[in-house]
Amino acid sequence: MWLEIELDISGDEVRVNARGSRGERPAGHAIASEQGLGALQTFANKIGRAVRGGKSLDPAAVSDSQALHEEVFKGELRDVLARLGEASKGGPLLLRLFARDHALQAVPWEALCRPGTSEGFLGTDPRVLFARGVTSSEPWEPREVKGAVRVLGIAPGTGERALDVLREALAPSIDAGEVEWLDPIAGPEISARALFDRLRRGKSPHVVHWLGHGGVDLSGKPVLRVADDEDGEEAWITAEALGRELSAAFCEELRLVILEACEGARAGALGSAAEILARAGADAVVAHLWPVKADVARACSTELYRALTGASLSQGDIGASVAAARRTLLSQSAEAFSPILYLRGSDSVVFNFQGRRVARPGKKGRSRALAPALQGLLERPFTMVLGDLEDDRAALQRELEQFMQESGEPAAQGMSLSALTQRCVLRFGQEVLHSLFQQALTASPAATAPPLVEALARFVRPGVHVTLLWRPCLEHAIAQRLPQRTVYAIQPSLLGASGKPRVVKRAAGAATWKMDPVMPRRFDLDSEIVVLRLYGGYSAEPRPIFSPPLLTEDDHIHGPLGADGARPPLWMEELLARPRVQPGLFVALSSLDFRHRMLLRWLYDQRPAPPDSLAVLAPGVEGSEIEIWGNGGGLPGTGHIAATTGDLVELAEQLDAFALEDAS
Repeated sequence: MWLEIELDISGDEVRVNARGSRGERPAGHAIASEQGLGALQTFANKIGRAVRGGKSLDPAAVSDSQALHEEVFKGELRDVLARLGEASKGGPLLLRLFARDHALQAVPWEALCRPGTSEGFLGTDPRVLFARGVTSSEPWEPREVKGAVRVLGIAPGTGERALDVLREALAPSIDAGEVEWLDPIAGPEISARALFDRLRRGKSPHVVHWLGHGGVDLSGKPVLRVADDEDGEEAWITAEALGRELSAAFCEELRLVILEACEGARAGALGSAAEILARAGADAVVAHLWPVKADVARACSTELYRALTGASLSQGDIGASVAAARRTLLSQSAEAFSPILYLRGSDSVVFNFQGRRVARPGKKGRSRALAPALQGLLERPFTMVLGDLEDDRAALQRELEQFMQESGEPAAQGMSLSALTQRCVLRFGQEVLHSLFQQALTASPAATAPPLVEALARFVRPGVHVTLLWRPCLEHAIAQRLPQRTVYAIQPSLLGASGKPRVVKRAAGAATWKMDPVMPRRFDLDSEIVVLRLYGGYSAEPRPIFSPPLLTEDDHIHGPLGADGARPPLWMEELLARPRVQPGLFVALSSLDFRHRMLLRWLYDQRPAPPDSLAVLAPGVEGSEIEIWGNGGGLPGTGHIAATTGDLVELAEQLDAFALEDAS
């Protein structure tokens, strides 16, 4: 069932006409003068301010939305809408709106709210799939897809980072075999000529996803930016030229275009870029009415593809998918009303999945050298606990042994480092120990991150991870490998709950780390990475700040809580909630080291580690230690932790090879 609504300007009036899928032709009507063009522009400005500010609609905007909904759907049209909704027998009703005037196209009709509700918006209603229509002489039919939906990312100029963000957003769908990621068209060399050449030679996609800048030129034509010309001047192509180039693909397998470009739905003299591409032959085009933040665009893409390409679906419904994405965004702000859907046909189903068979890609060709348990863990969310990988412990040991011997303490030779540091504190005080610590690490070259840390950083996912390293190797490696992620490095205070933790942040896309004077009220652990620096040492800032490290036996007994607490502070309890339920990857820990046993007992609150956790042990460990991990790793309860061992440099090489295979 469908209902089409036509909006036109007649003099000073905005007139509404409609027709239904069963031949209904309700009498047309005019929108009340108080809801005329001026009021519509004011309404659009209100929604636009909320979208650009990332805020929810205020009560006044919702009230205007309800009044406008009542004016559009009144009289016979209201009755036809109700009857078609009943006739759809539980299925969604497709509502397409045709607005030919540029002023009407700029109105966010998706934000109309059903009277009597505060969130019954047209654009998010699961019972009414709302889209904008275009006139076209091209035929329409859903594309039969037998396997993965092929997605082609296009990011001319300097859009590679945005492309990486999209690739990461689609990673679960790609890993599940629901989406095939085609070789993208990206880079500073992608001129209009290079773009068209790559489109003609490449594998035919089902979806084209454009990431870049868009706008309207001085002549009123919607345009999209490509690589700068030879003189370094900005270069643009018209949406009409792109549509003309894609028209051959529309006749084959291409059905959907997503314009993740600034104002891709903004109307020019010939319509918006989205409307032009739909008229050229795309079954559906998704574009933005206003610019939105990168994380909002990423969340929108994630939800859209998940709802459109899921392996359990019998059809790919872009109308339902966009509505689902809007509902997800609406829980955060009015940015839900920026995505606009244009449909060329009278059905929002663009893919037919009947007889579809989905298989996870590349499983047989992946690196056999990588342990299956580790490979399986890296393909899902996990918490990494990084242990003693650096040479600083050996440097500190040598510094302390020499000092103790020169100070008349020859018995200190051969002690473990924790016992040696404890003896130093009891004999000479903590200030002396910290001075020796800084002296040892200053004398030791500040090397780059160990190869294994660099390799593992590729696989780190949003969430909370733990490092025991005294230098900021892990957070630096993560920031380098994942520049699109916001990364926090938090050093808990040794004063426990009463002490103020040190928070250092590298914002997404930023080049440097900066101290955050206040702990954020909440972390977005679905997109941000938090590294807990539990053993102290040096911060990640350009000029590292020294924080008292955990060194002595007493330090490790009290742990990161401080001497006065048995429980983590509230902010840490919230962060530890996720690590306590998802698998852990323990790198270079030892079940025979009391420091590591106490850390794991504290981390999991005296409970077993989550199922499918894995320990990657340093080379040369005793075979009995692998058995100890298998029996629970010294943790309470009956949990079992699988363990693997081998050369860590070789493992880093295997991980790098696995990452390259995974990306391809």
